[in-house]
Amino acid sequence: MPDALRPLPPLLLLGTIWGATPGFVKYLGGIGWPPFLIATCAGAGSAVILILLCRMRGLALPLSRAHLRHYVVSGLTGLAAANLVGFTALQHIPAGFFSLLVPLSPMLTVLGAAMLGMERVTPRRILGTLLGLSGVLLAMAPGAALPDPAMLPWAFLAALTPVCYAASNLMAVKLAPRDTPPLVLAAGTLSAGAVGLAIVAAASGHMHAVPLSGVPVSALQAAATAGAFMLYFRSLGAHGGVVTSQAGYVITITGLAWGWVLFGERPGWLTIPAALLVFAGLALVTLPGRRLTRSGA
Repeated sequence: MPDALRPLPPLLLLGTIWGATPGFVKYLGGIGWPPFLIATCAGAGSAVILILLCRMRGLALPLSRAHLRHYVVSGLTGLAAANLVGFTALQHIPAGFFSLLVPLSPMLTVLGAAMLGMERVTPRRILGTLLGLSGVLLAMAPGAALPDPAMLPWAFLAALTPVCYAASNLMAVKLAPRDTPPLVLAAGTLSAGAVGLAIVAAASGHMHAVPLSGVPVSALQAAATAGAFMLYFRSLGAHGGVVTSQAGYVITITGLAWGWVLFGERPGWLTIPAALLVFAGLALVTLPGRRLTRSGA
């Protein structure tokens, strides 16, 4: 395979897996699972899977101050906080609409990096951000991906999810320990995030008995989350954050497709121009950009 195409297969797989996440959440929420419990089970299950894989490969989780700081910061922002707001909002908004928000993460990441002096601010990137935000706002309009204006408060809550992802990406750039295998970073991040989720779920009264029919779906979600984080950290290490962020294109498309297949969601005609604006904005912000660092996105 040509070197330029090597990132494509993992990005397609990563986007397909993460695009299915809203489907898992909406199904489990529909049968009575509270959102914080859904997030906790996904985080804890995926952490156990990756820790077992680390043990099978003879990899230990370093517990130095630098590693612990990376696990906690990445886990609490990129997993715990993002899932808490996202999974809560998904009980009230279409899965397809949620997928349109995902490309905001790489756009906000690059802009945040520019503000921190890690990337150069250019008119092209400013224009790209404005286009992307315009696409999201259009998706919230009547006749687009958000069918009911009453969902707007939940839509704005869901929009905090890519903000959390972007914050996690930027802080991971500063805190990522060198020469640590991607599998180890993924396992540590998921472990720290799962602990944070469990604390919030317990404090919120979400840790209670739920229909057992959802257990297989929750287990599948945990396995998918584990696989996605493995792909994510491996892609970060091999191709850099800007390339990895292009999974946002795939997530938007597959998220809309999963919403249609699983829940019969039929986005309005305005969804097409909204998605085109988001894609155009993401391309202007990220495609010609330089790598942030070895592990940033």
